[in-house]
Amino acid sequence: MTQTQLASELTLDSQVNGAIQAFAQTLADTPEFQTFEEDYRAFKHDRTAQEAVRLFQEKQRSLQMMQQLGMLEQSELDELKHLREAMTNQPSVQAYLDAQNVLILLCQSTAQELSTAIGLDFANTCTSSCCG
Repeated sequence: MTQTQLASELTLDSQVNGAIQAFAQTLADTPEFQTFEEDYRAFKHDRTAQEAVRLFQEKQRSLQMMQQLGMLEQSELDELKHLREAMTNQPSVQAYLDAQNVLILLCQSTAQELSTAIGLDFANTCTSSCCG
């Protein structure tokens, strides 16, 4: 039986499903999540930031193979660094990344609290294995 088949056969009882819904709503109501969503929307609507991201990603993709082989010229590394700085110096990019980091910390803390409450390493138990 595949992992997908097993997952589709598992059904959550209404109590567990209710707890999941309550948890999701509580997380969505946190200032951290709301700030993340606001900053994400601002970032997605900031044309200057989007262009900076596009230029960086385009250059990064074009140099990826050479970078993996360690065959980049210093000028190419400098250009990539310059484009990364131009991207991360955009206020909406920085705000989004900061909000994302704060939300990640909240989620990690929540997973740790959940692990403690159930006596099981929740986050690691829910990740797929190399053989899954």
